[in-house]
Amino acid sequence: MSALLHINENRVLQLLDWDKVFHVIEGALESVASNHVIQSARSVIDLKETNFMFVMPGKLRDDNGETLGCKIACHFPGNTTLPPLMANILLMDALTGELQAVIAATGITAWRTAAASAVATKYLHNENNKILAIIGAGAQGRIHAICLSYFFKFKEVRVWNRNRERAVRLVTELSNDSKWKCSFKACETVQSCLSDADVVVTTTGTDVSIVKLDWLKPSAHINAVGVGLDCREIDDEVYKAANVYIDHWDGAKEELKHLIDIGIQFKGQIGDLIRGSIKPPPKNSLTIFQSLGMAVEDCAVARMIYDLHMQNK
Repeated sequence: MSALLHINENRVLQLLDWDKVFHVIEGALESVASNHVIQSARSVIDLKETNFMFVMPGKLRDDNGETLGCKIACHFPGNTTLPPLMANILLMDALTGELQAVIAATGITAWRTAAASAVATKYLHNENNKILAIIGAGAQGRIHAICLSYFFKFKEVRVWNRNRERAVRLVTELSNDSKWKCSFKACETVQSCLSDADVVVTTTGTDVSIVKLDWLKPSAHINAVGVGLDCREIDDEVYKAANVYIDHWDGAKEELKHLIDIGIQFKGQIGDLIRGSIKPPPKNSLTIFQSLGMAVEDCAVARMIYDLHMQNK
């Protein structure tokens, strides 16, 4: 048996690159629609006191061949010195099942989620991107502000958070980075953050509806990241007015039952749009990408990190 490789978080962050991650995530989404993946909805274990662990196994066939992996992640929101999400990916030989590497995946999870939103925005939003609204200034709000600013060159990025001080800290951090040519603004209210925004990211995971239809531009695109059975951050009327797309059918059937129950019919997977097997939404229509995240996204990025690490040891 080969020696087991461990790639730690610092090394992963050295190797992550937005263009490369976008490419492999776009490929993973397309592979889902092409039936070149094996995966299931995530398995969740409730550890009580708001903590939980989830397991996401998957197999992917793409331009790099076959990749087999499993992400194991723990969500401990009470963490103070560590991130609330602690994740690792087990990367196996797709032919033998032999464990090849354990790859730290806290950064991978953040980057692949934001990259999936960027891919969805590319295929769903067809007008000039001037204003980006980020609802929630946590880890996902931060990485989405960085990722979407990198790809779409917004003129203004707005941030709202329940605790405004946290939004101000994020805006200050981004404003102090000289590579960004846009302006950053911390907003007092959700409504002011959403007003005339072209692209919206929701990352709060709250069970209270805070995004209202009347506050949205009719042609806005929403990347709904804070999703799940207990999440209600986007009002039902928004869903009913929008063209809603998903990342994979199996996950949607398990984790988006609350939307199915109110009559929401998903237009298709983002991968279907990439493949051209379904038509894009009407121009200037309200769209939502309901992002659940997939095991094969983790597999694809983990394989990328593994290959880059082996090439640059």
